[in-house]
Amino acid sequence: MKRTSSQLKQLARESLAHRFSLPVMACVITFGIIMLVNMLPATLFPDTGNSISYLVISFITDLLLSILSVGPVTILLDMSRGSDGQLSDLLYAFRHQPDRIIVSQLIISLLSTVIFLPGILVFMLSSIFYTAFGIIIGSLLIFAAVIGSVVIRLDFALVTPLYIDNPQTSAIDLLRESRDLMRGNRLRYFVLELSFIPIMLLAVVACFVGLLWAVPYTQMTLLEFYRELVGEI
Repeated sequence: MKRTSSQLKQLARESLAHRFSLPVMACVITFGIIMLVNMLPATLFPDTGNSISYLVISFITDLLLSILSVGPVTILLDMSRGSDGQLSDLLYAFRHQPDRIIVSQLIISLLSTVIFLPGILVFMLSSIFYTAFGIIIGSLLIFAAVIGSVVIRLDFALVTPLYIDNPQTSAIDLLRESRDLMRGNRLRYFVLELSFIPIMLLAVVACFVGLLWAVPYTQMTLLEFYRELVGEI
């Protein structure tokens, strides 16, 4: 049974009812760590002329954040299954084969980057040689790459919950399983995500404080979508 966005949101509200304190706490801790980690490259290398060192540190911090991002999802997934959840689950990925999530995120990032290269190359060459037709083609290729990157993101949107449920599974198999589950469900997932735009805008207008409610609610709804696809609900 394919549920509507409203039905999935209702399930999310039921899972979070009277239990918002833990997700909010997890959200605050995660946001705080992300802010500190993102400041690390600039703090260690205030002189951006040392670009190689800066890029290396930025790369490492991105990997750390990819592992950290699993924690809040782990807590919410447990809660969606009736558990109270534990704050210690913020470190779930650090204790369960973190290389799986790192490699999968690296592959997704690589794919999302590579598809832009043809358009960028054509656009740059056309700009150098002042070829109007080439600039048009390059722009179209970049536009196609944007659409392609959205499709890639949708195909692999379920990698994190799949990893939480199967930490021993290889990165390639996680990507493959996510793609298989999303086949025929990309549009539903995309529409579900779009439905949260008004809530996110209101949360931002409310001095970002509303994000402490909006982010867990959004993530929980997307996890209910995942649980539906794997046959749990």
